[in-house]
Amino acid sequence: MILYFFLIIGFATQSPEKEREWMRRLQKGDKSALGSIYDQYKNLVYGLIYTILKGKEETEDCLQEVFVQLWEKADQFDPSKGNLYSFLLTMARNKAIDRTRSRDYKDSKKEDHIINDFTLTPVSKYNNPYEELELTERAGMVRKALKNLSAKEREVLYVAYFNGMTQSEISSKFDIPLGTVKYRMRQGMMKLKDLLASGINE
Repeated sequence: MILYFFLIIGFATQSPEKEREWMRRLQKGDKSALGSIYDQYKNLVYGLIYTILKGKEETEDCLQEVFVQLWEKADQFDPSKGNLYSFLLTMARNKAIDRTRSRDYKDSKKEDHIINDFTLTPVSKYNNPYEELELTERAGMVRKALKNLSAKEREVLYVAYFNGMTQSEISSKFDIPLGTVKYRMRQGMMKLKDLLASGINE
């Protein structure tokens, strides 16, 4: 699952019980619950969106859209299918990717999908040194783990997650057989999972 390798750098997630309580209140129209969720996850969501959009103004606009969407679609949250943390990040990623596919964004950004040096730098508009430290440490773990993958494995994972490309699109873009794309992604994710679980000793 492509979402896994970015979720692994998440920080300070609340307990499932607290998240369910927030969402029950939100579904009843309690705006203070939205404030609690925003305070808890704004840094993480901002960092994810910025990684995809690469622009401060675009990121801030998208961040607001994500929390408005959460408010409007709170009833769609099903705790039996996952936690709020994952639900929110999926929403943020989809919103950001939708923006990259817009005509205006494409006109202003000329993206190069060839990955020479993978970097993952946490970005936040908020100044909480403890959260910044944790983000930096976790991002460093992911960066280190990625260096243990082959360049080809890193490349397909990067464009799939951060550019929102499907496996078929990757196959067409890089002129790689679809089966090879699937294999590289599967192998890359398995290696990442093992490396992060082991604390990256290689």
